[in-house]
Amino acid sequence: MPKTLQHIAIRPATKRDIPAMTAVLDRAFSVDDPFGEYMFPDPAKRARSQPRLTRAMIRHQYLPAGGAHVATVDGRIVGAMLWQPSNYRFGALRYLASIPEFVWAMGSDGPRVLSMDSTIAKIAPGLPHYFGVTLGVDPWFQNTGVGKALSLFCLTEVEQAAVPLLGLCKDDNIGFYSAFGGLRLGRIRLGRSGPEVNIMMWLPSSLRTRD
Repeated sequence: MPKTLQHIAIRPATKRDIPAMTAVLDRAFSVDDPFGEYMFPDPAKRARSQPRLTRAMIRHQYLPAGGAHVATVDGRIVGAMLWQPSNYRFGALRYLASIPEFVWAMGSDGPRVLSMDSTIAKIAPGLPHYFGVTLGVDPWFQNTGVGKALSLFCLTEVEQAAVPLLGLCKDDNIGFYSAFGGLRLGRIRLGRSGPEVNIMMWLPSSLRTRD
């Protein structure tokens, strides 16, 4: 793998980036992904359905919300990040237009996929916040600073918005997010019978306790 990179660029994603973003995220979460494994328990089906769901999410939810960004090296997309801004609402017309693609992506696993939304909704109801959905780096570029660059960019957005950032992560990623000021609040179970994952929170400086 390459050493730490010095020329990582972060920019908003566009519709033209969707295929490359989907491919990068698919490779990033091809193994040891409790979220994908819960939504699509059958490995063969997950290999087909998870990229379809990722494409639908990027196209219909995160691009319109301004919550899709990519990391590039020499023009090549090597990482991607999806988040939900606190002030974005999924409009009724856009929701209706997206239903066929989401139904096709989820298939018979729809109830488990939708239970993820209910899990997220339980975390901080009524609290304005950003929610970090996905941060993935191409395996060849992991541990080179790409994930750090994406994280710092997101935290800059959070600082400007002056609201907390919440997210979920598996145990192995607690250390990575803690290095950027993430606080572990506790654990939550995915759906009714899925694995437990960690709730992480980042606070902008305006909300931190001062001595």
